[in-house]
Amino acid sequence: MIKTLSQLKRTLKENMCLEITGHCREECVGEIRRVTKVNTQGFYSTVAAPANRVDPSRNPVLWWSKAPFWSFENGICSIYNSDQHHTGQYLIMSFRVLEEKEAA
Repeated sequence: MIKTLSQLKRTLKENMCLEITGHCREECVGEIRRVTKVNTQGFYSTVAAPANRVDPSRNPVLWWSKAPFWSFENGICSIYNSDQHHTGQYLIMSFRVLEEKEAA
């Protein structure tokens, strides 16, 4: 279970899948996204499923930011646009990293 930003950075690799559990755009909740690139700036991902929800050619980047902008609870990694307020009003995205068997 990921508990820190450092641990998340070490864990995420290309082709891993994420399940979006919360998002500032409600239509993105429930997406399964495949990580396409990870570097020191952040990570990129594309929609893996369900493909009919959004344009699968989208390749958004999520920057790492600094640790105070992140929270880690019960396997859910969340990033906020505030380092002081970790509420739904400030949520950018929440996700959980899927095990290989879950992503298949």
